[in-house]
Amino acid sequence: MTKAFRGSLSIPRRKSLGNKRLVGLIGRPVKHSVSPDIHNAAFDHLGLDYLYVAFEVKEDALGPAVKGLRALGAVGFNVTIPYKQAVVKFLDRLVDDAEVIKAVNTVVIEKDRMVGYNTDVLGVMKALLPYKDVLNGCNALILGTGGGASAAALALARLGCGCITFVGRVRSKARRLANFFRRRLNVSTNGLGLSASNLSDVAKTCNVIVNATPVGMWPNDGRSLLRKEQIRSGSVVMDMVYNPPETLLLKEARLAGASCVSGLEMLVFQAAESFRLWTSLDPPIEVMKAAALEAVGRFA
Repeated sequence: MTKAFRGSLSIPRRKSLGNKRLVGLIGRPVKHSVSPDIHNAAFDHLGLDYLYVAFEVKEDALGPAVKGLRALGAVGFNVTIPYKQAVVKFLDRLVDDAEVIKAVNTVVIEKDRMVGYNTDVLGVMKALLPYKDVLNGCNALILGTGGGASAAALALARLGCGCITFVGRVRSKARRLANFFRRRLNVSTNGLGLSASNLSDVAKTCNVIVNATPVGMWPNDGRSLLRKEQIRSGSVVMDMVYNPPETLLLKEARLAGASCVSGLEMLVFQAAESFRLWTSLDPPIEVMKAAALEAVGRFA
């Protein structure tokens, strides 16, 4: 394999692709990913001749990586940070939620075109559905301005959220995202730059907080953008980071008396929908959950 299109297999390396149908993951980094474990467990459980492989792709190799998967006859692939928005220009068509938010995490390769979907939105909605009463009319804080943040915003709006504030490292990007969703959704939005004062002021007024940044992800899992003093008791805090399952942010939220939603829940829900798109079969969700839990345990 080329240097820029390097695969990271979570299954024994003695296995070759052979006649298996290829499904991939492209992103950077991917060494923390448990998606190969989740999908390969599901394929094996149903006796499907599929193989899921993670590829770490450099920014300047994104286009060649996408074309390479097509040339290899792949069924499709997932897209993770930081390419959920950048990959759009290499696809032939966006549908459903991907078309709304211009961010893609799942691609289906058809005979003559590559179609982009976003299953993150459904993943967030299913993970937060038990807290719908809290979300109805709530003030929400989304940390981040990438594709995950866009998916979270659409999910929160559909669950009845009244106001969404985006906080990102680049203020102009946060404001641009806020303006984008204000025009498309029936919610109030704000966009702020990342600072300690902004986080404290906004977080204390919010019923729901979603971290859509990689902060707190293994191996840098000793970091959090918020401390317990900044989180309201009775609020709902979701971290899209799933490795570790309980991030430092979620530990702080638990100490503050908030309800915590692990990114592992969202991961499995979105993976199940991706599986359905690639195979047209009902996903074995319990098998996928068990595989995810076992896989993240290796990093402990």
